[in-house]
Amino acid sequence: PADGKMNKIKWLLTWPLIFLLFTTIPNCSKPRWEKFFMLTFILSTLWIALFSYFMVWMVTVIGYTLGIPDVIMGITFLAAGTSVPDCMASLIVARQGLGDMAVSNTVGSNVFDILVGLGVPWGLQTMAIDYGSTVCILGKSLICSFIL
Repeated sequence: PADGKMNKIKWLLTWPLIFLLFTTIPNCSKPRWEKFFMLTFILSTLWIALFSYFMVWMVTVIGYTLGIPDVIMGITFLAAGTSVPDCMASLIVARQGLGDMAVSNTVGSNVFDILVGLGVPWGLQTMAIDYGSTVCILGKSLICSFIL
C-alpha cells in the first residue's frame, strides 16, 4: 500500500507538467500527427532549453544564497544533473546486453556536450553576431575544472 501511495503522490506532482507537454507537443507516433515530426522535435528542444535555463538559474540562486561559487555549483550539481541520466541510460542498455551502445553513449554524450554545447554558441558569436571576433574565456579556475 505504501508503494501505491507514493505512485499517487508522484503522479499528482508530475501531472501538471505532463499535461503541459501533452498539450504543446504533438505526438508524432500517432497517424494523425506523423507528418509533424519536425515540429515535435523543435518544440521538444525548446522545452529542454527552457527547463535547462530554469535549472541553471535555480542552481545559481541556491549557490549565491549558500555562498557557494558558481564554478563549484556548475561542476557538482549541473554536471551531475546531466551525467546521471546518461549513466542510467547506459546501465539500461548494458543490462539488455548492448555493451557497445553503453560505451558509445558514455563517450558520445560528453563529446557532443563539448563540441555542440560549446561549439555552437562560440561559432554563432564569431560567425554571426560579431564576425571575426574571438571568444575570451574568463575563468581563473579553468585548469582546476579541466583536471576535475
